[in-house]
Amino acid sequence: MLHRVALLLLVIGCGGNNGDDGMPPPTQFGGDRLVTLKVPEPLEPGRQYPLLLILHGYGASGLVQTAYFGLDDVASRGEAFVLAPDGLVDSTGHEFWNADAVCCDLDHKNPDDVGYLSGVVEEVMAAWPVDPHDVRVIGHSNGGFMAYRLACDRADLFTSIIALAGDASSGVTCAPAGPIHTLHIHGTADTTVPFSGAQPSIDTWATHNGCATTHTAGPTFDLDGAVPGAETSSTITDGCPPSGAVELWTMTGSDHIPTFNNSFDTAISQWFGDHPRQ
Repeated sequence: MLHRVALLLLVIGCGGNNGDDGMPPPTQFGGDRLVTLKVPEPLEPGRQYPLLLILHGYGASGLVQTAYFGLDDVASRGEAFVLAPDGLVDSTGHEFWNADAVCCDLDHKNPDDVGYLSGVVEEVMAAWPVDPHDVRVIGHSNGGFMAYRLACDRADLFTSIIALAGDASSGVTCAPAGPIHTLHIHGTADTTVPFSGAQPSIDTWATHNGCATTHTAGPTFDLDGAVPGAETSSTITDGCPPSGAVELWTMTGSDHIPTFNNSFDTAISQWFGDHPRQ
């Protein structure tokens, strides 16, 4: 407890909070849809940190998704601020994000999740020392769809997205304010959100970012413990702008919920770290 109080008081001394009343900045945001911010420990005076937004799949939760990605200790390792909010609950009792007509507002309630999520991020940025050039999003399935929605509507706010088993090929109206780093990860054995949408999703974002139509092979990875060997191959879209890299990581033989090993956390953290806004 004493360490936590000292941490919060340190922020007051190094800037990044509203500080009007002399109180430590809050760690809960979102109004009537509260989400708790995980703060890097320890905070270094004068340093700005990335902010990572984790978006769960349909029927999951922020807590479950964070554990699945292996990102529980990102803040405690002093790497980034972390937000893992929950979507609203639909009539079947499942938490969801209203990303587009395909996924996953099944009750057609049309909540403004873009407004909610971007508002929470802006609140955090006003209170804590967040690097505005390194605001990250990672989402799975419905969360991957939502990551693409945020990229469409708030490329001015978010720097980079990773969409696992999402889809951006459904023809959703999209007019991003500028380029945004985009990584799509997808298993070829996915029968829930078919892999056939992976390359069209990447091609869509290559067009948005002003990239070329050719690709270069990148490194391979062993990310799925249920599939032998280095099952993941990467392709990097050529000719992208400095702040708009576009990549596809193909997980050959992996399904909708890959069995990630410890290398996944390392690989995605490295990718995010290599792709701030230029």
